[in-house]
Amino acid sequence: MACTVFILTNGSHTYFFNNEDNTNRNTRLWFIPEGKGHYGCAYVGFNDGESQGGVNTKGLVFDWVTVDSDTYETDPNYLPEANLIRLQGNSSQYMLERCKTVREAIKFYQTYREPAFAKTTLIIADKSGTSVIIGSKDGKIYFDTARTSRGMGYGEAIFQKLHKPKTIINLNEGAEILGQCVVSNDGGTKYSNSYDLKTGDIVFYNFSNQTENTKLNLFEELKKGSHYYEIPQIKKQSEQPIKQLMLNMRRHILFNYEPLQNQEPEITSKIQNMFSESDSGELKYTDLTENFSNDLKKDEINVKSMLQRLGKLISLELIYEKKEKNSNDYSYVMKFQKVTILWQFLFNDKNRVYDFNTLSAFWIK
Repeated sequence: MACTVFILTNGSHTYFFNNEDNTNRNTRLWFIPEGKGHYGCAYVGFNDGESQGGVNTKGLVFDWVTVDSDTYETDPNYLPEANLIRLQGNSSQYMLERCKTVREAIKFYQTYREPAFAKTTLIIADKSGTSVIIGSKDGKIYFDTARTSRGMGYGEAIFQKLHKPKTIINLNEGAEILGQCVVSNDGGTKYSNSYDLKTGDIVFYNFSNQTENTKLNLFEELKKGSHYYEIPQIKKQSEQPIKQLMLNMRRHILFNYEPLQNQEPEITSKIQNMFSESDSGELKYTDLTENFSNDLKKDEINVKSMLQRLGKLISLELIYEKKEKNSNDYSYVMKFQKVTILWQFLFNDKNRVYDFNTLSAFWIK
């Protein structure tokens, strides 16, 4: 897994290109319109609802890149400076919601802490062609700014070879380079896309069949309201009724939610009981189906280790439910000593849990 990101700019027009490399094939593009205190944004990522990249209506764009090179080193010893303010949630989403330019984005990360800079790197660009690479080295955060075309990640050497000072700055030239940086193995490229920071156009590429490239426009999509696409099916789904956001795609869902009026006391009590001794690594199986209990007991060492990492359950609030004939879906924001989790519980018609899934998590560091 080694993504490629590069910027093409001549000062009057700027394009941002990305190959997202991962093992997860469940790729997503989602849109959140402007609201009080935040700009309209589009995000790209996976079904965990964590944005890997995104663009806003002001022409600001970002993407995270894990880089193993002499130029952009990981720094496992990095600890955010003590004066930086801790945010609850995804810092890059807060940044994109609030900032218009690279200058503002730099100030943002000079104000708020991001522990992930110990192991990964963030690249941000705006429509003026200014970009910044943010990471850490020798225990300190750094900001590497430029106003020229540049690339990083897996395809950095390919970019430097193919991009010349006289290269025409346009979408086709960038796509040609991006196609050369595609990785085809299991942990390889899962989506390839570009952003035109002046027009708001977003293009997803299929390098095996160029006729299947798909172009959307940020401003037109935001007029439709909040919605998402599965990236492999964008062309088809963009012509259909919009798909409402998955629960974990909603804005800062772990900290910005409305509890349901009916907290389903019986169901909530079962879940509380299940995790009543989580800090000691014990999970109570009373309200689980026999098959699900047996599956968890086969992996009891890992289950116990996971529960001890969570710490004691402090509170839980039901924020979503969907009842069907033979199966009911209940999703809770659960606050433990060490982490806040959006947890989905699936109950059968006898009110027993037959599965649960972590939809989103924020670890307290």
